[in-house]
Amino acid sequence: MSRDSGRPAGTYLAGWLFADLLLVIVLVVLGSEMPAAAPDPPPTPTATAPAPVTATPDPSRSPSPTPSDTSRPGGLDPVTVSVGIRLDPDALIAGSPSETAELARQVNEEIKRYAGRTAAFVMVFGTVRSGGSVDNGRSDAYATAVARQLPQAAPRFFPPYSEKIIRGYHDSGAGIASGTARIELFFLLS
Repeated sequence: MSRDSGRPAGTYLAGWLFADLLLVIVLVVLGSEMPAAAPDPPPTPTATAPAPVTATPDPSRSPSPTPSDTSRPGGLDPVTVSVGIRLDPDALIAGSPSETAELARQVNEEIKRYAGRTAAFVMVFGTVRSGGSVDNGRSDAYATAVARQLPQAAPRFFPPYSEKIIRGYHDSGAGIASGTARIELFFLLS
């Protein structure tokens, strides 16, 4: 049996590859479906005499929430606060003790006005320029170095370091000076 020499071998496989991919997608979707919860069995009727109705409140029952209890939902405050610092990015990335101390000084100066609050989620945007343009790799490294130092700089204000709640990103905005770190603070609703 000979193959048509006018068609490349890849076109024969493309249809099968597409069909296999479609089958995998269907299996993943079906496998990720949550099974329906089993319905509760119907209550069995019992013959009991009706209980007398009394007007005394049950002391074990908790009171209903008052309007003031439900006036504000929990979660993150949608209004964020941004503070900025300027450091030598390469010295901070290298772990310079003097640059780390300067970071702590600047951060503590900036967060004074938020005394009594605790940051719940923090994003750090760093900018490092090389030859006039933003170096994204060094900017990310700088922002991450700042993010890692924040809990040590102000332990009562910042949560413990975790990439899930304190994270560094590069900022390639025009006009931002090299060595700038913008710290975006998210607070819990109180």
